[in-house]
Amino acid sequence: MRLLVYFHAQSFPFAIDRPTHTVEEAPVTATVDLAAIRHNAGVLQERAGEADVMAIIKADAYGHGARPVARAACEAGIRHYGVARLPEGIHLREAGHKGRILVLGAPAPAQLPQYAEYNLDLTVPSADIAAAVVRHASPTAPLRVHVTVDTGMGRLGLAPDDAPAVMTRLADAPGVRLAGLWTHFATADAPGSSFAKTQLDRFREVVDAVDVDVEHVHAANTGGLLTIGTPTYEFDASLVRSGIALYGLAATPELSARLDLRPAMRLTARVTHLKTVPAGTPISYGATWEAPRRTRIATLGVGYGDGYPRRCSGHASVRIGGALCPIVGTICMDMCMVDLGPPDEAPATRVDRGDDAVLFGPAGPTVYDVAQWSDTIPYEILCGVSPRVPRRHVNCEDEAPALSSPARTAPPGG
Repeated sequence: MRLLVYFHAQSFPFAIDRPTHTVEEAPVTATVDLAAIRHNAGVLQERAGEADVMAIIKADAYGHGARPVARAACEAGIRHYGVARLPEGIHLREAGHKGRILVLGAPAPAQLPQYAEYNLDLTVPSADIAAAVVRHASPTAPLRVHVTVDTGMGRLGLAPDDAPAVMTRLADAPGVRLAGLWTHFATADAPGSSFAKTQLDRFREVVDAVDVDVEHVHAANTGGLLTIGTPTYEFDASLVRSGIALYGLAATPELSARLDLRPAMRLTARVTHLKTVPAGTPISYGATWEAPRRTRIATLGVGYGDGYPRRCSGHASVRIGGALCPIVGTICMDMCMVDLGPPDEAPATRVDRGDDAVLFGPAGPTVYDVAQWSDTIPYEILCGVSPRVPRRHVNCEDEAPALSSPARTAPPGG
């Protein structure tokens, strides 16, 4: 095994401060298992059958690090990537990734030259953007477009009745390549959703009505893959867009159990202080918790400034000293406190300053637990891990795939 360490700021496509600690010094660390990413990519490709998988690595690969995750996905055979914003796509191109990269968000017309410069696929969500594409594209600066249809998500996309005419106009324009036609489900995470099936029926009608060639047709996301299944990707030249499953999760534990997925991230925090307090001692802001007995308290170097939700206060536990121990009192910006129990009993007797506590990981507590404690979804927990938390990437391949960056003639923008 070869271990590489990436600081989060080095794999984040926006201007932010770099972490001031190395992984060894940091009070909190996110460890990302790239072998799990490769495994999950393989599982998804097997489930998708003849369809290609698009790895969704927006938001810095859901907090896992876009560049190392994209490389691991490439090592597993994936050649399609999805990001949310133009700088994220440029970030990958500058890292040397040659696969197809689709920017899923709506472009600004002023950004279109950069899509051509960096060979990025763009989303066409409206007739106005389609017109801008026709104006900007040329044989010397071609644009690859994926037309998106709003079948019920209500977020981006053409009305189904408008899509065929827009696609014909794009197909007739010099320098425009119809790379895709797609839609997005609103309720596919709910097994048996009738609305998801309605959306799929609406999309099929659009596909049947389009009379121009298109490289890929894609409707399936992780939820659709797991609940509706084959009907979401049985189109010719189909893609399966998968985000959360690439990282070893789904919307719920029950859905994730439908595939052999391996969670890729483990978040740990170091014990920075230990003390024994008498019964009745209040802990943290608001003095909302008092020690019920003589108690050993561990202070962990993690808080909501690191992305560990304050709403976990009074609900969460961590794994430390071989046991699950509750976080007590209010979670602070940079620290939180853990009840280790009586000072002369385990687990208190097994915990020293500098030891690690697991906030979430494959062996538990899980991301699902943290999401439940903070009344949110696992996606938000992963994406919320702060840029100041170093990412430690393990199980890197010894031989990286051969990648070469497209020539760059101007600084990125957008």
